[in-house]
Amino acid sequence: MSSTVGGVRLYFAGDTDQIPEMADIACDVALLPVSGTYVMTAEEAAAAARTLKPQIVVPMHYGFGIGTADDGATLPNSTAGK
Repeated sequence: MSSTVGGVRLYFAGDTDQIPEMADIACDVALLPVSGTYVMTAEEAAAAARTLKPQIVVPMHYGFGIGTADDGATLPNSTAGK
């Protein structure tokens, strides 16, 4: 799902994997799942972020029963400076 709020384009990936259609999405902020349980792993989310090219990447769906805190830290570390 993508929306524009105050001129900022948001992309909420929800429960998904990295998909080819992400190449067609323009966003400033991307919220990407990282737990690897039914969704992308942190590494796959990093690849999705490189495809989406947002200014800000926010990891989600980790650390509360699925995934670990490390999953949440991996995504920003994998996309820093890219």
